[in-house]
Amino acid sequence: MTRPAVADQLPALAHVVRLRFATAYAYRASMLWLLGITVTQVFVLRQVWEALFRSRADVLPLSLDEVLVSITLANLIVWCFPTQTVSGWVRERVREGSVVFDLVRPVGYVPQLGAHLVGACASASAMVVLALPLVALVGRLTPPAGWDAGLLFVVSLLLGLTVAGLLAALLALVAFWTTEVNGMAMLYSLVASFFSGVFVPVEAFPDALRTLALLTPFPATAAVPISLYLGRVEGTDALAALGLQLLWIVVLGATASFVWRRARRRVVVQGG
Repeated sequence: MTRPAVADQLPALAHVVRLRFATAYAYRASMLWLLGITVTQVFVLRQVWEALFRSRADVLPLSLDEVLVSITLANLIVWCFPTQTVSGWVRERVREGSVVFDLVRPVGYVPQLGAHLVGACASASAMVVLALPLVALVGRLTPPAGWDAGLLFVVSLLLGLTVAGLLAALLALVAFWTTEVNGMAMLYSLVASFFSGVFVPVEAFPDALRTLALLTPFPATAAVPISLYLGRVEGTDALAALGLQLLWIVVLGATASFVWRRARRRVVVQGG
């Protein structure tokens, strides 16, 4: 079917973004509980790392402040990822059969998915901004290493969220084959959190584990922006880090395009 030009689809996509944003706040109690879990996790991690540093100051090749700021930021960034929200939406649409209506809309399915990702990420990010004073109290937050570090962080964070969005889209598309992605989404969240530096900064991983992590796209989502924020990566290394994020966006975008071409050929819905 012939679809309108991209520019003509933008108003409809903006409407989807607003709907996803509003839906998140219609169920704000659930969001607050989930954010509360993240805040509690930051608090527990702080207690653990402070105890470890009290017993052995050189337990990691990083200072305690760097570790606490790193895991606090990593938890907040990862919480903004729309993985569960969007994969759950695709799963329900496939299981109910209503994905058929999404596929025949004048706006393409992939742009719809992208709009849902943007809306979910925006709603979570707004909630994080409101929670920053509490998070700074239970965790640790400091200003960026400098104005240039702050600017690089913003650019890198946007690239990191794009990488996370593409990973979430790939996970969601699996529902076209399995109609169920809950278990996979839980496993994905655990692996993505670990390799994003939620529990331990990636720089503090043992050599072999750090090499393994750097072969995955997960450090590009949170660990890279945090390294720039703290000034641990500067100059040409900072540009190389941004280039790596762009490379992952190209690779994951091409992969998502390939997976979508295969997925739309086999829409299987329960009862459909």
